[in-house]
Amino acid sequence: MIDKTIAYKSIIMRCDRIDKSAYTEPDFGVEIVFFKQGMESVWAEVQKGAGEFAECTEEEIVSYFTKRFGTAQQELEQRCIFLKEKKTGVYIGTCIAWFEPKGEENVPVLHWLAVKDAYANRGYARVLVTEVMNIFEKSNSGQKIYLHTQPCSYKAIKLYNDFGFCMTKTDTYGTAVNEYIEAMAILEKYMTDESYKKLLQTSVL
Repeated sequence: MIDKTIAYKSIIMRCDRIDKSAYTEPDFGVEIVFFKQGMESVWAEVQKGAGEFAECTEEEIVSYFTKRFGTAQQELEQRCIFLKEKKTGVYIGTCIAWFEPKGEENVPVLHWLAVKDAYANRGYARVLVTEVMNIFEKSNSGQKIYLHTQPCSYKAIKLYNDFGFCMTKTDTYGTAVNEYIEAMAILEKYMTDESYKKLLQTSVL
């Protein structure tokens, strides 16, 4: 569940070197499924179930997804993944190994990690991030990987940090702003002392 009472601040994280000790494999009850045309509604359902797009209809979420990613179908089929429960066929999570402009180049960006609230705290987000990092290793080997998030996702921020993503003090990509100082002040209130200290100590420019 996303706690929308936590103030929004724009956070940029960057992974210069992947920490593979954070990797995990799917258990026997779930499987990774890659996006196929027509699964836009599945993405919308998962995001809605994770607390995103709370005020939007499924049609509006699908429209956003199509405008944002739909012109690159081949890339989507290689970079957008879902986690599916084998027994029920229910899709429980998603993540995208995408790319965004930074200056004159495109950089790899971890996008739209989501796990339905009903399946939270079972390690599924770690499975999704592991698979996305595997995709990046194959398609963007050696490049720094970015992501954009906010303080209400403090549990995910701890997870990202496990994989080697560090808070950036000034760096950014695309049109995203960096509100490092303000964000860290908020995160200190919600993260454990150990997780916050690690986040602080690993921060980069």
